[in-house]
Amino acid sequence: MSWLMPDCKETHRLVAEGMDRPLGPAERMRIRVHLWMCASCTNFSRQMEMLRSAVRKFPGPDGR
Repeated sequence: MSWLMPDCKETHRLVAEGMDRPLGPAERMRIRVHLWMCASCTNFSRQMEMLRSAVRKFPGPDGR
């Protein structure tokens, strides 16, 4: 894995972590570079965002 261009495994990890915490500028740039070149990871990233959006629509344990 290079500093700028992560492999697919690293990209998946960063995309998933980005759901739980803010990513730093270098991490976001690394993801962007990889997604620009990798259709599979772009699809994975879009699927994760759709799942996140769907989960937000469900009420929480307190009914809200």
